[in-house]
Amino acid sequence: MQEYKTLFVDYSKCIGCETCESVCKFLHDTPRIAMSRTIEGVIVPLYCQHCEKAACQRVCKRGAISHDAQGAVLHDPMKCRGCETKDCLIACPYAAFFATCKGVAVAKCDLCKKRRAEGMLPACVEMCPCDAIKYVDQKDVGSFKTAASEEAFKRVMSHIRPKKFVD
Repeated sequence: MQEYKTLFVDYSKCIGCETCESVCKFLHDTPRIAMSRTIEGVIVPLYCQHCEKAACQRVCKRGAISHDAQGAVLHDPMKCRGCETKDCLIACPYAAFFATCKGVAVAKCDLCKKRRAEGMLPACVEMCPCDAIKYVDQKDVGSFKTAASEEAFKRVMSHIRPKKFVD
């Protein structure tokens, strides 16, 4: 049985240093993980959760979003070209799609597809100075969660989608 991988960011460990965004921009020209400042002033990375049943994939009318063999949610910019609705931006509950002005409409994390093909980890995982970003099996995400990480995640989600996540 295939193990599907994803990123797990422990926001309680994240120091907001922007290393993940910088290395992503260095590798991909347009970062596929982006820093955002919460209402409290905390800087956090927004990233694709590589959902098994991805909302972005369901709303894409051009079939530009798919899963690879390892479960990564991929965006094909050649199929995406010309889409004016950018429904994927709205559909993603994690704000993981980013509008660009670089010739492609949107960008998102592909878990460093080229690096993974060479047996390497996603660059953000290898470069995170506080070990807040992990590359894990999707089924094991729960084992990385702590009370502190859950509380921090809720604060980030209330920043991204206030109506859905605020108690």
